[in-house]
Amino acid sequence: MQKDGTVRNALLVSSGDGPCGPALRQFLARLEKCYLRKDEHLAKTGAARPADHRRNLYSLQLANLRLRWLTLSAAPPQITVIGPTQAGKSSVINWLLGESAAVASPLAGFTRHPQGFAYGYEGTAVSTLHRYFEPLQPRPISELPAEDFRFFGFEPVRAGLPRLGCPVTVWDTPDFDSIDSERYRDGLLRAIALSDLLVCVLSKDKYADQSVWELLAMIEPLGIPGLICLNKTPAAAAETVVRSLTGKWSQMRRDATPPIVALPYLGADALEPPGVDALVDAARTLLRQTDRPRQPLGLQRFLRANWENWLAPVRVEQKAQQEWRTLVGRTVASANRIYRRDYLDHPHHYETFQRALAELLTLLEIPGVARVLTQMRRIMTWPVRQIGQFGRRWRPDAANLGSEQSVLQQTALHVMLTLRQEVAEIAENATETRPWWLALGRELGRRQAVAIDLFSQAASAYAREFEPEVEKTAHALYDRLGEHPAVLNSLRATRVTTDAAALAVGLHTGGIGLQDFVIAPAILSLTSLLTESALGHYVQRAAEDLKRRQAAAVSGLFDDHLAANLLRLPEDMPYDTGFFIPVDVIEAAERELAGTSRTS
Repeated sequence: MQKDGTVRNALLVSSGDGPCGPALRQFLARLEKCYLRKDEHLAKTGAARPADHRRNLYSLQLANLRLRWLTLSAAPPQITVIGPTQAGKSSVINWLLGESAAVASPLAGFTRHPQGFAYGYEGTAVSTLHRYFEPLQPRPISELPAEDFRFFGFEPVRAGLPRLGCPVTVWDTPDFDSIDSERYRDGLLRAIALSDLLVCVLSKDKYADQSVWELLAMIEPLGIPGLICLNKTPAAAAETVVRSLTGKWSQMRRDATPPIVALPYLGADALEPPGVDALVDAARTLLRQTDRPRQPLGLQRFLRANWENWLAPVRVEQKAQQEWRTLVGRTVASANRIYRRDYLDHPHHYETFQRALAELLTLLEIPGVARVLTQMRRIMTWPVRQIGQFGRRWRPDAANLGSEQSVLQQTALHVMLTLRQEVAEIAENATETRPWWLALGRELGRRQAVAIDLFSQAASAYAREFEPEVEKTAHALYDRLGEHPAVLNSLRATRVTTDAAALAVGLHTGGIGLQDFVIAPAILSLTSLLTESALGHYVQRAAEDLKRRQAAAVSGLFDDHLAANLLRLPEDMPYDTGFFIPVDVIEAAERELAGTSRTS
């Protein structure tokens, strides 16, 4: 038993922090949750579960379970016995152990939970197994509920050693080929993921089943040593079945065919068929060859083998998200062009530079006269201002007609309507991503009113925040005028007469505000004098510079308070089959995976 003791010591070595870095571990866990959420959605809606989705889910669960096992303190050797229904798994377990531990039944699907039979254990090893199986809870095998899969079977540690001659846990597992097997597939995967040796029990009638080879092909990259037991195989057919099975193995897997032990039907009075000793010897030999320190390499191979398949639906979704970002960017760029056309470059709507000139008029007031004129304007235009306010309350839409705020609001509405139309067209023509685009279209419609309202509030705040830029332009013009005393004095002399004319016009027209006739003559006079003076070129540059700064500010308004909210819509929309994994998260995981590949 010296070799067995050596094997035991090697297998008890702790795996430390495991084969994966933190970014990779977190990504794998997150990806599994996404697949599970999609799986629950398909089950809830009664939709068919595509074969590639099922395979990706099972292989991803197996990867996370194997990773979990390798990061725990190791326990004695683990043998997992797998196979389809009626293959005789429980009987093979009893022959390996040398006693009747597992309950054999002629009923298909009788075993529905992983069931462990432990020998030569210590307390820490048992607690390790319990931690690994969480949230499943241990129960005596006789007390496992048939329809409740929140448990796994685990008997108290048995005294002595089994027929295998070393401390070991042998796991009986549910089938993987019955109609109900999807319901308890999790227990099977948990038992496979912790195994140091897989014993695949097949029969003459089941060895060629597709479900068998799908499972064997899926677990191949893990590199778990295997042993095939051809149970219930007549001696006359054994050679033919072994040859056929070997050929099938070469077709489905790239590694060498494992040892195959054929066992005939159990005789009526026999406790075990001929050939059991060969089965036990083969299992014992493979256990001696087990090298746990190299198991992380198998997990890394498994991750690399399945990586692109796992990420295929994620990349499809990310392609749709990139298309959405491009669409939003193109539509917001169009919004900037609309704003420039309908406001900045519009001969009647653009008023920002006029406000700067109005501010300049105030700066040009003649000392001693300015205060009197200002008070006179306030007194004489007060009735008109009240009438104007009443008119705005009566027809609020007319007050803002053609104003910057109106243009901004209409442009934002144009953006939302354009996006909804384009999203609907994309969804109609899409195949793989149609549900994603349909969900996005619904969310766009639901959020439109709120988005427009929030943007309008941001636009009002922008208008207030931009006022200092208007004042800055007026002061820059005034400072430049200070360098030309003749022009400045001419403007100041004209300022009094234009103000008097403005007051008269204001009384008769009732106009108020920057677009009204109260200040229009003054601004017209000022504009004419400035453009015809030596400062004409500077005034033009000041007007263009103000317009440029305003265009930049509005572009930022569109980006920060419209585009940014639109780009977040896919993350917030109700979409149960979505992954929503950022590209940088995947890239960080791939860097760690590439790093472990180089070090291995």
